[in-house]
Amino acid sequence: MTTEEKIINQTIHLIDTNGYQNLSLRKLTKELGLTTGAFYRHFKDKNELFQKAVIQLSKRFIEQIPLNVDYSSKQQLLIIAKYICQSITMHPNQMDFLFYQLSALDLYSNANQYPFLQKVKALITNLNSSTTLSDQDLFIQIWSFIQGYALLIKNKITRYDAQLVEYTLDQLLKGKD
Repeated sequence: MTTEEKIINQTIHLIDTNGYQNLSLRKLTKELGLTTGAFYRHFKDKNELFQKAVIQLSKRFIEQIPLNVDYSSKQQLLIIAKYICQSITMHPNQMDFLFYQLSALDLYSNANQYPFLQKVKALITNLNSSTTLSDQDLFIQIWSFIQGYALLIKNKITRYDAQLVEYTLDQLLKGKD
């Protein structure tokens, strides 16, 4: 494992444990036995580290979701929604980092750099046969629902309800599968 990979992995670990808001480069480098100079040989700043950590975490996230290519796009989206809702309670700091902090938001505009979003957008494009909504508009609607619902679960306002998620997805898709 390269030094850069070690830094990224430790960053993800510290974020999971303490939240990205509490990550200090001093603590990170100390735990890895590196100097801050060594850190800056691999990353120009904390933002670059966060962007690379988001990409790595996004890859891990999509690899961990039990998707089967034989499933329809709708079934895969339902599995992703369930996984997000489960993960936000088990790893709230990682999920906040992956979906809500600024470095992640910067990557939203380029799904090619964000493997998880790339997969979600591809599934939504496969489902969108509507002439009234663009793929981007449908993505925004579905993604907003999934993220909002996950936040409600995280904040213990509700529990995951597979039927509600499927019904809402059907409404957003207007019955298309």
